Amino acid sequence: MTTVRAALWLSASFCSLLTGCTPVNDPSAGLSVPETVALIDSTPRSDILLPNLAEAFALGTRATDVQRDQLEKNLVGRTVEWDLPVYDVSFADGRFDVTSQMIPTSNRAEAVPLLRVMVFVVPQGEADQALLMKVKTDDVIRVRGIVQEIRARAVVVVPGVVVGVPDTSEPTTSAETTS
Repeated sequence: MTTVRAALWLSASFCSLLTGCTPVNDPSAGLSVPETVALIDSTPRSDILLPNLAEAFALGTRATDVQRDQLEKNLVGRTVEWDLPVYDVSFADGRFDVTSQMIPTSNRAEAVPLLRVMVFVVPQGEADQALLMKVKTDDVIRVRGIVQEIRARAVVVVPGVVVGVPDTSEPTTSAETTS
């Protein structure tokens, strides 16, 4: 199986792997929206950059299992704030499930990106809800939340909030950036 086929197979099976596992911890269960935001804001922050994490979890990377384990230990239970290229958004139980595109790698041309981020977003108001209802694939949004685990090369963030859209007041779509 070629590297590209392996990556496609892994990404196609990623959703089934996530749903076949145990439920993800939700430290905000039963909390109000302001209490959830306070929880996120009071949790220690991680200084791990998303591109560095993506590089370590890419197929064909030079990172070792020990290095990935160390990154995970330093990430789980901490708050992150990242700009995510959106792949899909769904809504259930008062929360939006925002799934990112695979996070690209930059250091090795032969490394195949596999890392995604799944954020279970609690809208803080109508503006967040409107943004999440209109965001499209390839738009970029900024989110902040608490990392609960890395599962099947997906960083699972619960709970999360929308912080905004990087550098603009509207989502940036691929069509807008190419014209």
